[in-house]
Amino acid sequence: MATPQLAGARAVLGSAARVATQAPTEHQAAKKFFKEVCRCLPWVNKTYGLGELTNVAELRRNVADLFRKYSDVQSPEVVDLLIYKGREELEMILMQHKQRHHVITQYVHNPALDRVTRPTNLSPFLQQFYKSN
Repeated sequence: MATPQLAGARAVLGSAARVATQAPTEHQAAKKFFKEVCRCLPWVNKTYGLGELTNVAELRRNVADLFRKYSDVQSPEVVDLLIYKGREELEMILMQHKQRHHVITQYVHNPALDRVTRPTNLSPFLQQFYKSN
């Protein structure tokens, strides 16, 4: 009997959902999808007019960082779902369902490195302000 998570994945992906039993197959599927995305990047760069902000190599680097963000995922079902969600995102971009500013904010400014850090050197005013709230 399928686990509840797997049954949910099959409901989302359909009965033909591929469930691999070996990690190398999942790694290969993710690698294949990454190459597919990279083949589309020149078209995306041209169509969305991103040439003034970035180049294809930088876009590829930003997409690779997004893939690396999930490098610790080991479950084949989760990898399949991430690839499925990535394909949906790619399809929305290729069908131009996203506007230029969506692509810029999500992929041009390197979203994988966004981290909000609190400053360590606070003025006395800011220290008092943070304590009061």
